[in-house]
Amino acid sequence: MKKQIAGILVAGIAAMAALLAWANAAGPTEELLARVLLAVLIVGLLISMQLVKRAHHNRTLAHSEGSVERDLALRAQSAAYIDALVIMVLALAAIAVSGASSFALVVIVSAIVLLILSFWVRYQLEKRQVLTGAGDEESHS
Repeated sequence: MKKQIAGILVAGIAAMAALLAWANAAGPTEELLARVLLAVLIVGLLISMQLVKRAHHNRTLAHSEGSVERDLALRAQSAAYIDALVIMVLALAAIAVSGASSFALVVIVSAIVLLILSFWVRYQLEKRQVLTGAGDEESHS
């Protein structure tokens, strides 16, 4: 699933770069069209990532009540929430200082990537903690 989401993000960033280049080089009517397409692309990326995530959860036990995977995901989401607040505040501050719309898009995309990475890092840390905790309990018995 991580590779699929990374692939979606890389393709999306490449498409956004192309649309931004077109918007900056085009006249006023084409610029508006490019920016509308950019907005549609961003919404499409979000929907694509959610569909990949939902398909993964349906294939695994991650959505089952009481499963270890679900517990890990919930703990990682809770911890990543604080990261999300900090990252978004910093992103908004960077946008407010710069005032450039192209820079704003880069900042927001970077913030989204950081948020996704934050969750996966925290998920892996929770998973490692559970696995090492289970190994410690077996060795003490």
